[in-house]
Amino acid sequence: MNSKIIIVMSFLLLFSMNFFAQKKYSLDECKKMAETNNLTLKNSDLEVMSAEQTSKEAYTKYFPKVEASAFSFSNTRSLVSVDLSGIQVNMLKSGTTAGITAIQPIYAGGKITNSNKLSKLGVETSRYQRLVSKNEVLIETEDSFWQLVALVDKQKTLKSVEEQLNSILKKVESSEKVEMSLPNDVLKVKLKINELDAEKSKINNGIALSKMNLCQQMGLPLDSAETFDINIPDFKQIESPLVYFVQHNVAVMDRPEYKLLDKGVEASKIETKIKLSEYLPSVAVGANYGYDNFTKGDHMNGAVFATVSIPISDWWGGSHAMKKQKIQEKVAYNRYEQGKQLLLLEMKQIQNSFEEAYKQVGLSELGITQATENLRLNNNYFKVGTTDITQVLEAESMLAQSKNSYTDACINYYVNKAKYMQATGR
Repeated sequence: MNSKIIIVMSFLLLFSMNFFAQKKYSLDECKKMAETNNLTLKNSDLEVMSAEQTSKEAYTKYFPKVEASAFSFSNTRSLVSVDLSGIQVNMLKSGTTAGITAIQPIYAGGKITNSNKLSKLGVETSRYQRLVSKNEVLIETEDSFWQLVALVDKQKTLKSVEEQLNSILKKVESSEKVEMSLPNDVLKVKLKINELDAEKSKINNGIALSKMNLCQQMGLPLDSAETFDINIPDFKQIESPLVYFVQHNVAVMDRPEYKLLDKGVEASKIETKIKLSEYLPSVAVGANYGYDNFTKGDHMNGAVFATVSIPISDWWGGSHAMKKQKIQEKVAYNRYEQGKQLLLLEMKQIQNSFEEAYKQVGLSELGITQATENLRLNNNYFKVGTTDITQVLEAESMLAQSKNSYTDACINYYVNKAKYMQATGR
């Protein structure tokens, strides 16, 4: 019976450990959470909603403008006194009037139509701006993820070096006992171990800060970094950048930044039409229905009317205002052309960085091979007494540095790959 209880308790303990196991996030999960929870993107969503409300507000200009008014008064004496053949008639000592007026614009020079087009364009622009913000957040999140991967890998390298140094320390301590090595050799190894402890502390602090930074990007509380962890991918499987290269002249048109430039030209043209509408006639029809009791009894009356407004005096400065707006159109087009060229330049620069990062991976890998052979030779030389412990420790440090350089090169490759994919609209 006791053995059964022990088995059940062990099973429950194992189940609870698995249930409450620390969740590890993959790169895709980190990016997905950042897209959902990042505060910058939440503000971008609010900007889109604000632009949509502006568009809906502009649409209401198509509807009639309705106004209601009321007025009531009471005087100590009549406002109107008339003598009719010796009979004094007093009127308007008190009274009430009320009315409602509706005016429907028929033609406003295209101002209402073009204002609606501009407001819809504002919604599109805010959505493209949201895409720009999303890309920036995702790149920052991916960069933070890879920097954390780099630090974790360097932590493993330090652990490996620590094991090697502890092994060397045991050997030199044993050799010292039989007077085959100098006491100074032991001190040199211990000093190296102390330096390694300082480096471990630096790496551990870097990991803690990187986790906090990644949590912030993902919209998680900063204190969750204490239990936060990631799945470390196999980042040493490197492909040639040629696999990812595309035609930049075509890819640039998928960039939200390019579409924003294009919308800027379109908005400038619509603004010119709106400016022109200010100098064109406007036509409206309306209706009024009112009530008053200024004379005996209640009186109801209604009327319909039409208005035509021609801004004659505005024509004097209108031609200059239109020329100014036309100039602004050219400015918007020049900004579009310049922005397109800058985007293409950026894509080429990132492509170059991507290629350089790939080449650096190969060079760093070769560096590990050379450093490994150098350490092997120095270990052999030390065993036969043709070199000292200093050379062995230096060779060990060089190998650790070459491994860290290889890690940095791989991480730099993936960061530049992500930037290139984003820069080419993917």
